[in-house]
Amino acid sequence: MTPALSSKNPAAAGGRLRPPRQARSRQSQERVLETFAAMLAKQSFEQITMADLARRADVAVTSIYARFEDKRALVLALHERHVEETMRFSAALLDPSRWVGADLDAIVRGVVARVVARQRPRAHLLRTVLVVGDRDVERRVAHLMRDGSERLAALLGPHLDRVPPAARDRQVDFAFRSVMAVLQQRLIFPTTEPGRYALTDKQLTRRLGDLFLAIVNRS
Repeated sequence: MTPALSSKNPAAAGGRLRPPRQARSRQSQERVLETFAAMLAKQSFEQITMADLARRADVAVTSIYARFEDKRALVLALHERHVEETMRFSAALLDPSRWVGADLDAIVRGVVARVVARQRPRAHLLRTVLVVGDRDVERRVAHLMRDGSERLAALLGPHLDRVPPAARDRQVDFAFRSVMAVLQQRLIFPTTEPGRYALTDKQLTRRLGDLFLAIVNRS
């Protein structure tokens, strides 16, 4: 059974911040996180200062420190929110009712295209998460990958007639991990092509679909 998003899930576990109780404080916290995310899209993690963040978010520096220990805590809070949003995105995208009447090729290519399009704007956050390094991040990402693998297996299983039932889950899992590994390379190296040959986003999306299908179609 695919795990539901709940307070017991790693993806929804409370981050290392002090959550505000009042609505006004929650709004300020969200503004700080949104501002920090916007700054990360244009500046490196090291270049951002708490003073500049406070000025841009129109809050006092002391109010930021009242909720977040440091910049690292801000990154972890952003990543926690990213994972929670991705869980909801995955649940909606991989709902079998969304793909009624579609064949395996259409489903795989449609899913891959939406995943690539969604990940690109979040590349700056994913790169920064690697800089700070944290065990909670590893735990959340592992949970997210397993959840996606289970949902994909449930969605694609009925379309894998050529594959022995006992092998379907494993092939879907490996195909999913392979596609995500290539995509993550592209996100981690935004200005340098990690491979020998450059690919446009359109070419990358098509090749990732080809890769996924080649793996899951092996009998």
